[in-house]
Amino acid sequence: MKFHTENKSIEIALRGLPDSSTDELDALVMPSTKKPERFTQRLMLSLDEHMSVKLLMRLWGPRLEFFVRLMLLSTFFDDSLHTAPQFFEHTKKIGEQGCLKWLAATSPELVDIIATVALGIGLLAQSLGSICLLALLQPDGATKALIGWTIAQPVLYAQLSNVEFVAESLSLAGGLLMLRAHLVSEQGWHTGARTQLLGRLLLPAVYLYHAGLFLFSALTSDETSNLAMYFSSLSMFIVNTVMLVGLVIISTLVAAGLKSRFVAVLLAIVNLGFVFYQYPFFRFIWLEGGEWKYDEEKLYNSMDNSMSQVALPTDISPSDLDPFQIYNLHRYYFFLGLSTSGALLLLAQFGPGEIALQKNEILLPLVSRAQD
Repeated sequence: MKFHTENKSIEIALRGLPDSSTDELDALVMPSTKKPERFTQRLMLSLDEHMSVKLLMRLWGPRLEFFVRLMLLSTFFDDSLHTAPQFFEHTKKIGEQGCLKWLAATSPELVDIIATVALGIGLLAQSLGSICLLALLQPDGATKALIGWTIAQPVLYAQLSNVEFVAESLSLAGGLLMLRAHLVSEQGWHTGARTQLLGRLLLPAVYLYHAGLFLFSALTSDETSNLAMYFSSLSMFIVNTVMLVGLVIISTLVAAGLKSRFVAVLLAIVNLGFVFYQYPFFRFIWLEGGEWKYDEEKLYNSMDNSMSQVALPTDISPSDLDPFQIYNLHRYYFFLGLSTSGALLLLAQFGPGEIALQKNEILLPLVSRAQD
């Protein structure tokens, strides 16, 4: 009986109904003579005639939730797995280029101790926090640890001037806050609703950053007397303007909770396609004779193409990077994009919360019948 109740709550969450809406859940399996009007309704009814949609929801609901959590946490798993074998290189980087560089000249031993302790805490927060959230163990402490590290990392590595990095960190924190609102029931209704609202407001941060890039490109178009160059510049201006308006509208819908579940699914799919196309790190490396080999030509070419818009520290230019560092950039942005898509799918799965313009948005339409 407990298993049936848990599956029922998962099914309600996927369809955007309140937890107490047992009548609405019964409507999922009750026959209806009303003709479906929308394409999605007709599609769900067609599927239900060949298989039990209700049974599929019961079987795959928990698996879907696990997969979405794994996507959200993928950047933390990746970062911790690659930080551990290069621990001392990272502590040196924090001391020489991070927030402690002002102290490095006078107290290098103290800087080493502080950097080692801070990075060690961050490594434990990422690894243990990700494992606990994936296994649903101590979600309260796990989400706090990961949110804390997400906020501390730009400060520790002195990346507060790197607007892209900060925006991505805010989006990650938004996804973690939404996950926390869903998992930590001890918060109470008001606290959980406010937590989910804050997470939803932070989630579009990275897209607002890219909207700013498109705005900058649109406003800095070069003037020319050449007709061909003029039309080329005009075309780019129109494209940048359309992308700017689209990103602002999408971000506003997500933040306001209006059609946010549908927008989140659409944005997650587009984002996944972009990440696999733009940062395919797995195409640049292979194992040969027991050693990892890099395709240096493709990696350097990527700095002029897919990686040309990546924000680097102010004292580093693309020509200063070696193939290993370029590969790590591809890997980092790949998993970061994967985590962003996971956060969007989390919003699509559980809804925008109580404080939203459309809190009971239905993602999957009701079907006329389902066979148990």
